[in-house]
Amino acid sequence: VGAYREIAVEGGGSITGHVRVVGEVPTLPPQPVFKQQEVCGATLPDARLMMGANRALRNAVVSLTDITAGKPVPRDRAVLLDNVKCAFVPHVASASVGQMLNIRNKDPFLHDAHALLGERTLFNVAVPKGMTVRKPLAYAGLIHINCNVRHTWMHAYLFVAEHPYHAVTGDAGEFVIDGIPPGTYTLRVWHELLGSVERPVTVQAGGATSVDVDLQAVAPESQ
Repeated sequence: VGAYREIAVEGGGSITGHVRVVGEVPTLPPQPVFKQQEVCGATLPDARLMMGANRALRNAVVSLTDITAGKPVPRDRAVLLDNVKCAFVPHVASASVGQMLNIRNKDPFLHDAHALLGERTLFNVAVPKGMTVRKPLAYAGLIHINCNVRHTWMHAYLFVAEHPYHAVTGDAGEFVIDGIPPGTYTLRVWHELLGSVERPVTVQAGGATSVDVDLQAVAPESQ
């Protein structure tokens, strides 16, 4: 941990692709809202499985697992986690150690953000209405964030890497990771319900490598 070195990348390449779901996709019912329904409504979509057209998978984290040197971490660029109508937006984000997390509350009432890395609480902070709370990201790993102000349905994930080579898939399941030193790497795709898969990928100098990844609708037992 902490072995990532920032270097000047000569002839960097990129990896682009799409993540899709294959197999029988479960239909998740809406999540009931128990509090502040006048603002948030009676239900919210279940954000744990969001798909676009052609089984495109949103909110999957794509990262290089074994890169040890490359472009610098964008420490001056904060990652934003919003509270909007009793939901964390975005539901899944990715960041690098050394960046700041800005937790903003657009709702007209109190939220809090309880961040867990495994069993360990990284922080548990109140986020009053209209306020933004800033937290430094000092540890790599998959952080689970929930709201303890009886908004029991509110969850988000923040994937934090030592390096800046990561992305979260968009509406069309798309992702781009760029500025990669030429070489062969392991590309990992993680999704909170469907588990994770890894693919070897080779990046040529100045080249664009395309990788499409399918995740089975039933997550492997080993995950």
